[in-house]
Amino acid sequence: MSEFTLPENSKVGEGKHWALRDRPSAPEFPIYRWDPEKNAKPRMDTFDIDRDHCGAMVLDALNKINDQIDPTLAFRRSCRKGSAAPAR
Repeated sequence: MSEFTLPENSKVGEGKHWALRDRPSAPEFPIYRWDPEKNAKPRMDTFDIDRDHCGAMVLDALNKINDQIDPTLAFRRSCRKGSAAPAR
């Protein structure tokens, strides 16, 4: 049996939880965060999203997080071009 260990600075730590005060049962989006310019280990931040005020796609949730909760979130937006279904 093989056993692997990660270097100490690459183990994912617990990040910040961005909770909704008025919706304790809101869906949670865990997001892997890592800044290569900082000498810190990666972390998992958790964002609660009110789906009543958000689109149906994960990209909509990412845009909501970036626009309204945490503007430091960075991701590639080009994936939306391939996800749109053709109009019928």
